[in-house]
Amino acid sequence: LESLVVPMRNGLCSQKHKPVDYKHLYELAAVEKMASAKIQLKIKKTEQVSKINKERMLLKQHWQVWWQEHKRLSENRQKAEAEIKTFLDEKRHKHKFFLDMRDLEHKLSKERDTYQTNTVVPIWQLKENLKFRLSEMQCYLSEESCLKSKFNPVEMLQQIKFVKKQQKEILEFLILESLALERELEDYKTKALAHSFEEKNGLFLEVPSALLSLECPYPNLKTLVINEYRKLARGYWSKLQEVDQQLKVLYRNIEWKEEDQWVFQTVINQYPRDLQRRRTLYLDVLQRYLPHKSRHDLVVHEKAWDRYHFIRNQRRVLILNWAQARKAFLLKAVTTVAEASAAHETEVALANTRQKQQEICADLKAKV
Repeated sequence: LESLVVPMRNGLCSQKHKPVDYKHLYELAAVEKMASAKIQLKIKKTEQVSKINKERMLLKQHWQVWWQEHKRLSENRQKAEAEIKTFLDEKRHKHKFFLDMRDLEHKLSKERDTYQTNTVVPIWQLKENLKFRLSEMQCYLSEESCLKSKFNPVEMLQQIKFVKKQQKEILEFLILESLALERELEDYKTKALAHSFEEKNGLFLEVPSALLSLECPYPNLKTLVINEYRKLARGYWSKLQEVDQQLKVLYRNIEWKEEDQWVFQTVINQYPRDLQRRRTLYLDVLQRYLPHKSRHDLVVHEKAWDRYHFIRNQRRVLILNWAQARKAFLLKAVTTVAEASAAHETEVALANTRQKQQEICADLKAKV
């Protein structure tokens, strides 16, 4: 502290005051700045390398999941095609319908091969041709005359434009065809849902033929059993309607396009529930496939989807419980009616025995 006070006490012009070397200070500051910039550059490079490594690790995990999904779908497809082929081979000799299905299969197979020949094959040929031309350009880059004779860029560009135009026309045609098929499927879906509702209504509220055909000696007991069944069925039917209403409200409140919803469901189902870091992985993929959705939107939709899935599971459990309760009720009803029939037969036998005893007693009295 004394060394700092002395210059002020003796004055700025004192011999004890040393002039400041600003040039040296600037040099020191520049060296420190350069060292700091190098450190910051190292930090940025480290962060960049860490980000790249993290991205590679995520892609590797995604690739493993996608490969397993591809393998599973391929196996399921082969199994389904084999089952369909076996079924058609077994039934085609018995019904004309299956012969028509076989002809339709051959027709669709030919159409698929024709489509690949007209669309996919030209693209691959063009790709291979471009690779070959690029390799030629590298080989003859220094020989202009040879390059001119072997490569015509204008012709190649025209070929590329022609293929792009052809692909655009085919894609537009496929889009129109898919829209028509979607409308047709929606009509079938509406009819199927209406039919399904009627079936569910009948499944719950219609009295089974096993109850109606029961032979019970007591009409009141049979009526009581049928009424109890209807009461049980109405209870489960009411619960099922409540669950279906909750599902409708939840689905109506999901303000997502059908395409985005399909992508979300497909991605979620691709990742097994026992997979480590499952949520991190599928949220990462969803952000790649749905870049117009923020992470907050995905998380909110995830919660709504979990709620919807939970209620769907409740519905499935409710239907299973109803099937078990229905089966138990029918078994109990059969047992009750069987016991009632046995009791009735016992009563009839006792009544007949009593009547015979009374007749014997009357005969004995008459003889006496």
